Formats: sequence, structure tokens, C-alpha cells
Amino acid sequence: MTAHPRGNLPERLSGVPEQPLVELGHGFPWLTRSEINRLVRQQGIAPVLGRAWVIDELVRAIPLDPALEQRLVQDWLQQRGVGDEAGLDPWLERQRLLREDVTWIATQAERLQRFRLHRWGEEVEVHFLRRKPELDQVIYSLLRVRDQALAEELHQRLIEREAEFADLAERFSEGQENRSRGLVGPLPMTAAHPEIAGRLRVGHEGQLWRPFPAAEYWVVLRLEEKLPARLNKDMRGQMLDELFETWVQERLQLLLAGDMLPALPPVPSATEELHAP
Repeated sequence: MTAHPRGNLPERLSGVPEQPLVELGHGFPWLTRSEINRLVRQQGIAPVLGRAWVIDELVRAIPLDPALEQRLVQDWLQQRGVGDEAGLDPWLERQRLLREDVTWIATQAERLQRFRLHRWGEEVEVHFLRRKPELDQVIYSLLRVRDQALAEELHQRLIEREAEFADLAERFSEGQENRSRGLVGPLPMTAAHPEIAGRLRVGHEGQLWRPFPAAEYWVVLRLEEKLPARLNKDMRGQMLDELFETWVQERLQLLLAGDMLPALPPVPSATEELHAP
């Protein structure tokens, strides 16, 4: 056996040194089971390790057409400058990888995407509609002062077009929006103070509200533009990612709690044609 690089292993309660089990490189044992468990506890890497296991279990369960798998592996290697069989083994040695590692890494994204589409492809629109109030964005002008009379005066000057909102915000606003001359966004509507968000949600573009209290301020507010979320290609991908991540987190929490994991849901066959919803 290769000598342990740190010399003799510490003896455990039994008085018998543990043998290193985990390799940093091929055939180079480094850490024992006790040492791995200690690092997991002390450095808080259990969630990272558990998530890796959940993903690994899933990836291994999803079949791919052999021709597609071979093409993905070849493309992945070519992108890293490995163009032929002769150069593969030296490259693997430098990267501390085995051939089966390359197949796993190169095909992981494809396998997971097939699983997402198979499992949640028909749920994307429902999830989007449920999330839409949090995804809609807005741009608005904001001016905050602590004195109600001043807020009323500034509002009146805007009504009578005696001044521009940006100039008043830069001069009088006591919030951070004075740095942007009162302009806020685009940002999710739900990110605003509830008193502000409630008005923005029902308002129309260009609407200017009378001063109202919010936290310790009196607020002058004008809605500039609504940017409703749309279920385009990028948003569909985001919704699939969210549904998948929820599933991963649920499985991870069971694993970390030491509970029995349910069987994996049905996975797509290697020949099943899947298309983005």
C-alpha cells in the first residue's frame, strides 16, 4: 500500500490505526472514514456532499442514447483540447479523472434537462402563474421626507408642473433614492414597502399619488412603467430550474435528517423525445 503522506495515522480508541480509504489521486489513499466524518461536521459540508449525492443518484438513473452520449463526450473533450485517443490518457492523469468520470461530467446537463422536461414540462405554466406576482417588475419615482407639510408642498409643485420629480427628489428626498434622482427599478414589485407595492400593483403608468405614510416617512410616488413577467424561453427555463431545485431540496432535507428516501420518480427513456414546453 502507498505510504500515508502524513506519516502514521492517529490511533483510535481501539488502539488500531485506521486505514486511509478516500483518495485525492488515483491509488493515493489520504483520509480515513473518521477523518471524513470530522471534516463534514466541523466544516459544515454535509449539505454540499448530500446535494452531490442526490444529483449523482439521479444522473446515474437517466439513460441516454449511446450515439448521443458519445457525441456529448467527444464535444466536451474537444472543448478542453483533447482531440484524439492518444492524448486522452495523459490528460486524464493530469486532471485526476477516470474515463467514467468524463462520461458522467459530459452528459450530466443533458440527463438532468431530460429529467426536468419529463417530470415538470407540463407544470411550467401553472408554476409561472403562481409566481407571477413576485416576478413582475416595476419602475417608479420615489420621494421620501419626514415632514408631512413638505411632502404636501412637493406634491403640489408636481401637480402644477412647477418642478421635475427628479430635481425635487435629488434636493429633498431623505432616502437613498436621492442618489438616483428618485428613480427606482426595475425591480420586483414585491421588493417595495407594502404601502408602496400595493399602490403600484393597481396603479397605471404616470399615476402620481398624494403623500402617504410608509415607515417613518411621508412618500410621494409616481408609477413610471410596469414590466410584467412573460413566459418566454428564458422564463420557462427558470421555472423548470425552480421546480427541480425544490425537488432536490426536499430530497436533501430527508437525507440530512436520516430519513428513508422515496424511490426516484419515473425517468425518461433513452429514446423518448422531449421538447421545451
